[in-house]
Amino acid sequence: MFTSDRLAGILDTYARAHYGLAPIVVVPDQLGAPSHNPMCVDSALGNSASYLTVDVPVWIRSHLHVTAQPSGWTIAGFSQGGTCSIQLGAAHPELYATILDIAGELVPRNGSEAHTVQSGFGGSASLYAAAAPSAILAARQPCAELGAIFVVGDDDIRFLPGVHAVADAAQRAGVVTHLFESPGTAHDWRTVDYAWTTALPIIAARTALLAPAVIATTR
Repeated sequence: MFTSDRLAGILDTYARAHYGLAPIVVVPDQLGAPSHNPMCVDSALGNSASYLTVDVPVWIRSHLHVTAQPSGWTIAGFSQGGTCSIQLGAAHPELYATILDIAGELVPRNGSEAHTVQSGFGGSASLYAAAAPSAILAARQPCAELGAIFVVGDDDIRFLPGVHAVADAAQRAGVVTHLFESPGTAHDWRTVDYAWTTALPIIAARTALLAPAVIATTR
């Protein structure tokens, strides 16, 4: 996010236009290696879900000055990270009130479906089905306090239908849902750039980022 997408520059631009304020952004490595995909579940491939929902939030609260309320927290990600964001955000409303899913998958995937079920879910097709974002949303509904922003490139032929399907599932579950298509981009960092630029005002409003920044001046 900070190298390929130059996220720091996007946040600096936002801050310059908003009293110097921008969200605190922490980017954990849920993969462990570029070629590794543990998906966002606890399995023989690694405890990715616990890492993101226990270890990382504990570290953030102990090292950074942040609100304890989920209304001030957003989980976001791109591609596999987008899948993580909607899975974990929907499953843990006690942690996150806002989700940014950038071109995430319809279901968690590590190779073929058969390999995914075997490697990530111990061979259990039912556990695999329950881990699909749409299944998590359906099980957790109504989700009226949850907000989700979905962004996908309008040239992203592979991921666009799945993003639309998950956004529809979120809306059916009562989630406050926003869906954007990045014009002329595919499954690439230009889509991520568009996503952050488009989503930041929505995230700021939902997290009350600018509430303390009301400035009164006198002559």
